[in-house]
Amino acid sequence: MVLDSDTVLVAGKAGEPAATQLAAFLRPASGLNLAIVPSPGQDGTVIALAQDKGMADFGPEGYRLEVTPKKVTLSAPTQAGLFYAIQTLRQLLPPLIFSARPVTNVAWRIPCLTIKDRPRFGWRGLMLDTGHDFQHVPFIFRFIDLMALHKFNILHWHITDLGTFPLEIRNYPKLQDPATLGTRMRGEPKRGVKPGRYTQAEVREVVQYAAACHITVVPEIDMPGHSTPALIAYPQFDCPVPHRTGEWDRWEYCVGNEKTYGFLQDVLSQVIELFPSPFIHIGCDECPKDHWKKCPVCQAKMKAESLRNENELQSYFVRRIEEFLNSRGRRLIGWDEILEGGIAPNAAVMAWRVEKQAAAIAAKAGHDVVMAATSHLYFDYPETTTPLEKVYSFEPAPPGLTPEQAHHILGAQAQMWTDNHPTEKEIERLVYPRACAVSEVVWSPADPRDYCGFVQRLSVHAERLAALGIDFDTPAGKTG
Repeated sequence: MVLDSDTVLVAGKAGEPAATQLAAFLRPASGLNLAIVPSPGQDGTVIALAQDKGMADFGPEGYRLEVTPKKVTLSAPTQAGLFYAIQTLRQLLPPLIFSARPVTNVAWRIPCLTIKDRPRFGWRGLMLDTGHDFQHVPFIFRFIDLMALHKFNILHWHITDLGTFPLEIRNYPKLQDPATLGTRMRGEPKRGVKPGRYTQAEVREVVQYAAACHITVVPEIDMPGHSTPALIAYPQFDCPVPHRTGEWDRWEYCVGNEKTYGFLQDVLSQVIELFPSPFIHIGCDECPKDHWKKCPVCQAKMKAESLRNENELQSYFVRRIEEFLNSRGRRLIGWDEILEGGIAPNAAVMAWRVEKQAAAIAAKAGHDVVMAATSHLYFDYPETTTPLEKVYSFEPAPPGLTPEQAHHILGAQAQMWTDNHPTEKEIERLVYPRACAVSEVVWSPADPRDYCGFVQRLSVHAERLAALGIDFDTPAGKTG
């Protein structure tokens, strides 16, 4: 089939939102303003979009795509499935369809075929870190666009960390000073923390933009460690012990102080208002606990609660936060350190330390797990450390699990940390094409996994990404 000025989009009420998105995707490069009509006419080619609730066996994100010489049919049981069918259709067109400018002298040809497709995992994510270095909202929108093309459905937004606390929190204005806080923490690095802040209105825009792409934004507010900016701004929530020079990365909330819980509940209440995600991420990684050992307030809390050590104190903290989130209808997720000292009852685990076997431990204990292995899925590492083939080889389901235990592996995600303050262009270059490998790993069946076939497909996909402004060398050679 050839897309041209006579092509119409046929959609009933249920299919109209997807048809509107498809028309918008195709318009910039093709220059075509495709009409959306309830039924086809006598002449011209047709792209029909229909939500078919009878396709329950495709799952909540599956779809069917059929192309004949005169008609394309997209059908799915849900709006998300239709959206993913659209992404596949876009990739069946010539790569220049992804150009932001009109392209002439191209036949917008779609090959005849039938595709029946559904994802393997329900959690297919990328993490973007704005807690070490600020990222502007237009860049986050572009990051979401690229995620959508690759059928990712979770944006783990690592909002706060050692570098900034850029999220607007009512009644706590001092949190919005990332430039000053970054300078005070890190001295004078060659590439300092970029200044910036997100208003709550901007956050709502990001969440809404992602939702239109069927992407859930899971926010992370780091606690009890990695909290230096907040504690510089509001030292009353810090442990009343001296801080040595250079300890900017070893500041943790005073978890023996009841006022700390009041502050964090204020923060999380506003986070819950902004993000409809079922999960709220609290970080909980790499908390040094040094100050807790010296803090009379924390030690008193340990004695009062019969806690044997600081790991159990952290577990006490996590349980307190989980109870609060559960009372608001949300689930807690944290990095795999939440297993230390005893995991909270309903918490989910984001497993990053392969050597700790955290994923298997959590799944066997009946906890949901998201795989985020530093060995394969940390994209701040250069490709010399984590090459494309290694990323593609990653298997999310740990060995040795029963089928019931394996059901707790929700999926996987790749991490883009910004400790080294990469530019936006550098972030894209680090994420792609490795994110292409992750997208196939979490979407496609485990077997067969064909790296040579992936490389061949990637050589064509590189032309699409080049049209979107991302150039890279594929293993098969330079493309784009």
